[in-house]
Order: sequence, then C-alpha cells, then structure tokens
Amino acid sequence: MSVGSVGQAAAQKQIAIHCDIPPSVQVLCDPKLIEQALINLLDNAVKYTPAGGKVRVGTRPVEDTDRLMIYVEDTGIGIPSEDLGRIFERFYRVDKGRSRDLGGTGLGLSIVRHIAEVHGEQVSVQSKLGAGTVFSFELQSRG
Repeated sequence: MSVGSVGQAAAQKQIAIHCDIPPSVQVLCDPKLIEQALINLLDNAVKYTPAGGKVRVGTRPVEDTDRLMIYVEDTGIGIPSEDLGRIFERFYRVDKGRSRDLGGTGLGLSIVRHIAEVHGEQVSVQSKLGAGTVFSFELQSRG
C-alpha cells in the first residue's frame, strides 16, 4: 500500500482527504515507519468511510509539552465499543464478512500499534458507530 493507492481508492469513492499538517512540522521519529503508520490508518479510514465522506489527517500541539499529536479522523461507519479493546490484535477484524469484501489481512492496526511502541508511544482510538473514528498518537517535536 502506498499514499498513491490510498488516494486512488479515495477518489473512486469520492472521499475528500484533508491534510492539516503544516510544512514546518518536525518530529523526532523514523520517517519511513511513521509514513507506514499513516498509510495504514488512511487506508482503513478510506475503506470504512462511505462514498462522499471525509478523512482528515493532521497534527495538534499537546498542551504544556513539546509534543505533537498526529491524528487520522474519518466520517466512516465507526467501531463498536465492544471491539475497541481488540482492534490492535493481529488478524482481528471487527466485521469479518465486510472486511473480507474490502480486502486486507487484519494486520494494519497491529502494525500501527507496533510502530507507535517503537517510538515509545501508544495509539489512541475514539469511535462512534455511524459517526466515524479518530486514531491518534503523539511524537516528540523537534526544535
């Protein structure tokens, strides 16, 4: 999966992807790993957002720290609260039938969790059925 293929999938579903990351943002990280985490999160957001929906990726300063929150937010189908504790497990799928139709291996969020842990961080998720999901993690800002 690449940024280009996520963009193509979004275009086919007429999903607008908004990027709220200023060019001046600098964080201490392995850029290839963070890119992979964002691709995985964006891929999931596009897969589970209905046609015409919206996906936003961005950063926010974490109050009273020198850290930034990186987030991916969608207007997708949401995740049932009873599944939130398991979605980062390898091969776990919330809706196995629907997930099979959409493709994937059930590894994307597990990889995101691992990448966050490599950076000494955790991934957070907030979701509401029928309203969408927000995944986020923090990184140390540079400078």
